Amino acid sequence: MSSIRPPSPEVSDRSKEPAVPLKLSRVDPVFLEPLRHEASKIEFAQRSAGGVRSGFIAAIVVFVLYAGLGLSVQFPKVAFGLQSDESTYYMMTYSLARDGDLTYRRADLERVWQDFSSGPSGVFLKRGRDLTFSFSGSFPFVRMDSRPDPDETRLYYGKSLAYPLFAAPFVAALGTNGFIVFHALLLGLMVWAAFLFLHARSSSEVALLLATSFILATVAPSYAVWITPELFNLAVVLLGYFCWLYKEVATETIVPRWHRWLLGRGSDVVAVILLGLATASKPTNILLVGPPLLLMAFRRQWRQALVTSVTFAAVVGAAFGLTMAIAGEWNFQGGDRRTFYGAYPFQTSEHTFEATGADRATDRLLTEIVFSGDFWTVLWHNAWWFVVGRYSGLLPYFFPALFALGAFAFARRRVLWQYLVLAVAIAEILVLLITIPYNYFGGGGVLGNRYFMTTYGAFLFLLPPITSVRWAAVPWIVGALFTAQITLNPFFSSFYPAEHAKRGLLRLLPIELSLVNELPVNTDPKKARIWFGDRPRFQIYFLDDNAYDRERNSFWVRGRSRADILIKSAEPAGHLAVTLANGPVQNTVTVRSMGAQQTVSLQAHEARDIMLPIGEGFPYQGRWVWSA
Repeated sequence: MSSIRPPSPEVSDRSKEPAVPLKLSRVDPVFLEPLRHEASKIEFAQRSAGGVRSGFIAAIVVFVLYAGLGLSVQFPKVAFGLQSDESTYYMMTYSLARDGDLTYRRADLERVWQDFSSGPSGVFLKRGRDLTFSFSGSFPFVRMDSRPDPDETRLYYGKSLAYPLFAAPFVAALGTNGFIVFHALLLGLMVWAAFLFLHARSSSEVALLLATSFILATVAPSYAVWITPELFNLAVVLLGYFCWLYKEVATETIVPRWHRWLLGRGSDVVAVILLGLATASKPTNILLVGPPLLLMAFRRQWRQALVTSVTFAAVVGAAFGLTMAIAGEWNFQGGDRRTFYGAYPFQTSEHTFEATGADRATDRLLTEIVFSGDFWTVLWHNAWWFVVGRYSGLLPYFFPALFALGAFAFARRRVLWQYLVLAVAIAEILVLLITIPYNYFGGGGVLGNRYFMTTYGAFLFLLPPITSVRWAAVPWIVGALFTAQITLNPFFSSFYPAEHAKRGLLRLLPIELSLVNELPVNTDPKKARIWFGDRPRFQIYFLDDNAYDRERNSFWVRGRSRADILIKSAEPAGHLAVTLANGPVQNTVTVRSMGAQQTVSLQAHEARDIMLPIGEGFPYQGRWVWSA
């Protein structure tokens, strides 16, 4: 039987003795681990807060720099005029800002001349349709009838309304310069979002280098002075994917308090709203909503997938529904759509819509051109030029995308959502190369590939965690070598889009033969489509300033220089016949074309004929093109 004994008096008395400091010669590290963990959390949080501040400051600097440009520059003067699609977006935005509508009338035309004496060259307009709805007793129970707009004093704009809707408040407050201030805000937001995403897995130094280079060491900032939606499209996709994916890499420890909502499911809703705006601006962007929905399906998040799907459909439906309510057609590029140069509807009573415009309706895919017998040849060449092309390639104009792709390929660990992002990026590129193989970069007056700008934002999220500052500096170094001359002089580069490719590293890159009629040189009629020869006749495109005094069937080439030209013929050819006529000093001349080369030494005033095998040439819509 056990008994309970009271504590001995000695023990009780000992409790009254003064406390003696405890000395430990050895402490088990297990007891200190929680303390170390808490200390490391505090240290990391402090370091993270400092890093976040550096990214925020960088974003503010970018915004202030470009906003300062927008507030101080005399935009109509330094822009040299409206170009590309600028006229349409300019008039749409002003129509919203000043009139509260998207209707083209004579007053809209008059307003353009207040800023630009050249007028709205290249504006896209279309006739509207009047819609009437009636109910019936059979499916689908609602009947819609369409007839021509009875009001002949108005027309409508043939471009998406997404970009003008967001730019209009800035233009209403600041005038034409408001476009640049709006773009400055987009640039700052993109730098901030890119930094936060990268900072979640890398040091602040690495994140700062990569984030700023991804936005600034490309041709993208040059579009800050364009009145077009390219920068807007890039921003809504990048910010949309950021809202979707930030919670995949970040924890509450490193997320600023005012960004904690990004860790919840509400961020997915914001993401698809932004992607819906991208789709409203350019319908092929509908593919970009695929990765978020597929990831939710893979994780069996059915309710979240349903909510985001409905939200996305509502945004896109509202945008196209508003277009239909305004113009009577959901397709802003379809119907009776025309473009105008020099003469514009309602300019005088004789300037009618039919008499002054050229048809530019886009209602269907031109399958007879796209899927011709040369489909695979054109596709493989375009895939190569898309990466390294002199005027459209990723290497010179969007090098950080290639850097992200390479880093993804060599990463030790890749996750599912990155594969989904890569898949949709490739799909978007293939859509461009397949559907518009002879203009996949956006037309002759552009810088780099403006059609790729939307997809470019997705490449940021292929970047794995990077620890080396030296590697993080690579996109800045390479990107700046190609784009600094464009970015630092955006107005000149934009109005003279062929100039930057006449010197420097760009001249080492191949010329996109499939874009022969859309290359920037086509903006100068003195250098493009110049007729030469008799039988057969052919056209020459002069890509630089080293060929001059162009006369019928002859031109001079500057000494100690290289003149790049393209030759286009409606008839097949296998050889290039060239007559070399030398000046008053001895010369050595090298003629190259399509891999063939011949070097000739000429005495003073000597002339010599050479024959160069050039092969079949590149097939171009029933014609052939050669580089020389």
